[in-house]
Amino acid sequence: MSQDFLEPRFDDVTFGPLEDADFAGISRLITRMSDHRGIRLRDKSEAYYRWMYLANPAGPAVVHSARLDGEVVASFAVAPKRFQVGGERVTVGKTMDMFTDPAFQGKGLMARCTTEVFDRAEEAGMAGWCVTPSVHSYPIFTRRWGYDEDLHVIYRARILRYAPVLAAMLKPAWLGRAIGRVAGGVARLFSRTRAPVEVEPLEDFGEEADRLWAEVGPGYPVAIVRDAAYLQWRYVANPDQYTILGLRRDGHLMGIVVLAETVRRGVRVGEVVDFVCGVDDDTTFRQLIDAAIHHSRARGHALVQAWSIRSTALDRRIRGAGLRLRRTDVKFLTSPGLRGMADPDAWLLTQGDGNDV
Repeated sequence: MSQDFLEPRFDDVTFGPLEDADFAGISRLITRMSDHRGIRLRDKSEAYYRWMYLANPAGPAVVHSARLDGEVVASFAVAPKRFQVGGERVTVGKTMDMFTDPAFQGKGLMARCTTEVFDRAEEAGMAGWCVTPSVHSYPIFTRRWGYDEDLHVIYRARILRYAPVLAAMLKPAWLGRAIGRVAGGVARLFSRTRAPVEVEPLEDFGEEADRLWAEVGPGYPVAIVRDAAYLQWRYVANPDQYTILGLRRDGHLMGIVVLAETVRRGVRVGEVVDFVCGVDDDTTFRQLIDAAIHHSRARGHALVQAWSIRSTALDRRIRGAGLRLRRTDVKFLTSPGLRGMADPDAWLLTQGDGNDV
């Protein structure tokens, strides 16, 4: 983008809902503002935004952008998700892509975009929305708009290669690598690695996935409906790349786990993006996590991690399966008045629900 364009001309900024030309502009804006050295989380291409905003089986996203000379300088979106809450189906939005070009920040562009999006989302039948705010937007959602933070979401991880992890954490990096090699050697002396159960790659989702969710879904009082239509859209039609594994017992599909690779601070990370299995089927869950660890180890990932909710049955389950290290927190908010979602123990929540991976 030229320096001439970056000169703020606020009187010339126009606002409006999503237009076909916006997909490329939103991709450029978000790539420019969110790509930092050593970090790669998900695709940000024009194809990704066409998929995310238009192909969702729950309905199109509500998007509003600010433009100058046809170029997007601010944008905000809410994508609908079909939830089950206390046995009822509810459409809940997930906010995403809240970005303003630095040259236009502090001038009210985002306030106008968010007002339009939230009004249109409510008109579209969304009962409310979930938010994974940035450091900068967190005070806006909590203090100004009164959003609720009932869930203490964290990453649970297992380190597979200590040298690259400690090299990213300690300075100088060579010292971190040296300490990491020693720590890795000690860890191997005391580690117990279970033989991985046999799993198979899944290329798409159909009747088996629907049957599995029909069997296990009622055990989760609050969850995105993980039927075949959702899973196919989220992990197969998605322009990004995922490894999808299925676990069978006596020919019967018992569980699904979705995996991805990210790069964080230059470190290759294996991500447990999503899973589907019975809420009380700890054997299958442990085997799915074992498969994820084996997959990450084979690909040279430095660690493997998943979202968890602190002090819940889900957290105990994840720790029991081998992801014990508490790595960092994730801010997860819900809009005021969103009913039936305040109990942390009621949730099935994964990274896939957040859209960042």
